Amino acid sequence: MRFLTGLTLVGAAVAAVIDRSLAVAAPKPGDIKILNVSAIGSGCPAGHAYVNVDATGTIFDVAFDQYIVEAGPGTSVADSRKNCRISINLQFPQGYQFSIIETRFQGYASLAAGQTGTCRAGYTFAGDNSQEVVFQKNLASPYEDNYNLLAGVGIESFSPCGRTTAILNVNSEIRITPINTPSRGVMTVSAPQTVKLAWRQC
Repeated sequence: MRFLTGLTLVGAAVAAVIDRSLAVAAPKPGDIKILNVSAIGSGCPAGHAYVNVDATGTIFDVAFDQYIVEAGPGTSVADSRKNCRISINLQFPQGYQFSIIETRFQGYASLAAGQTGTCRAGYTFAGDNSQEVVFQKNLASPYEDNYNLLAGVGIESFSPCGRTTAILNVNSEIRITPINTPSRGVMTVSAPQTVKLAWRQC
């Protein structure tokens, strides 16, 4: 069985929405560029994460074909947990910094009796010592449906001031516990995952 799953993250020029309350302080959309996107992890191994960046460098999406976990008969610990780390290198005018204010994480789960499914999304800035901002949702069995993690928070952590680039790391994970149940459980990641940004002047 082949599952095609995906992740979509959109630059501030389109749907990575700038917080309206801070819109006056935001840089112009055309001044925000995505320089590079990379993906690594058991849910997006080499050759199984497909990154597309548009001509403006402000929109990209990442599609997966192996971001699925299983638990139950014939499965292992490695089958029951997978992760993917997306690193996004953003360029923007000096004197600005940004933060994540909302994330949406969607997928499908079919959980057998006694199983728990977990999806997790965490965000950090490379080279920054601030605490990771984490959103998590647990699904209790029996469960046979799509799931949706929509988390909106106040401003938690901004990229450092004094820079014109920042690397945002998006760490996602899905897992099913325990793995030794008599029936099989399945959980996937599906598109889109949307990230909303807020900007402010330093």
